Amino acid sequence: MRPARLLSFFLALFLALTACSCGKAGTEDALDRVRAELGAASSLRFTADIRADYGERVFDFTVDYASSGEAGTLTVTAPEVIAGAQVRYADGGTTLAVGDVEVYTGEILPGGLSPVDAVPVMTNAWTQGLVTETVRERYAGERCIAALFRIDDDTNLRTWFTEQTSLPAAAEFIFDGHTVVTVRFYNVEVG
Repeated sequence: MRPARLLSFFLALFLALTACSCGKAGTEDALDRVRAELGAASSLRFTADIRADYGERVFDFTVDYASSGEAGTLTVTAPEVIAGAQVRYADGGTTLAVGDVEVYTGEILPGGLSPVDAVPVMTNAWTQGLVTETVRERYAGERCIAALFRIDDDTNLRTWFTEQTSLPAAAEFIFDGHTVVTVRFYNVEVG
């Protein structure tokens, strides 16, 4: 290769690599804004559709969530047969209560993660978790930053944060390559 062509090749390669790193820095900066906003929040509220896929059985729930600080309450609004059931998060523990009765929810992943435990795991990952990838992409027609968080060796959490609001639009837990919990967020409010 002639020196002029070799110089042109390296210049084009340098510009391509520089352009890639700027794009990555842009998504990382956007994720830093998301983390700062969620990390500084004294309260978080949302409605969510949650799908738990146990392989042979799939369960769909709609929930309302409200938290202040380390404590939060998730209230099931659908299906109607369990509407009103509440999950309380406090002191690092999770309790599902239907009236005065506490209910065992069952693990969807090894290590104790159940669909109701997904909410505190998500919110913790969003503010403090190990991010392994960030990209800009569309979710349900909205421009988003998609971030992949490592939960453990076999489990990842992918969350789409809207670029406009920096709030979550959707999330999914991926275990050993399979999506086991899917969440779609509505009416997200940060206080």
